[in-house]
Amino acid sequence: MLILKKIIFIAVVLVITVVPAVAASLDRGKPSNFAVWAFLTLCGLVIVAQVLPLIRKVNEETKIMAAKAREKKKLEAH
Repeated sequence: MLILKKIIFIAVVLVITVVPAVAASLDRGKPSNFAVWAFLTLCGLVIVAQVLPLIRKVNEETKIMAAKAREKKKLEAH
């Protein structure tokens, strides 16, 4: 259940951070500016750099829990 909450939290954080970036990148009749796109790209990279370790940790915890469950199932079978 804790992992599901973490996954939902990650999804919500991504949605909250991606929606403004997409809205800012929509063409509003102004010519596209390289500086704006570079800034938005930098913001996206910062977000990914912050969220990626969390995703890796959740993945590792899931593997550990699965291994423990398999071990427990093996012990119960014997």
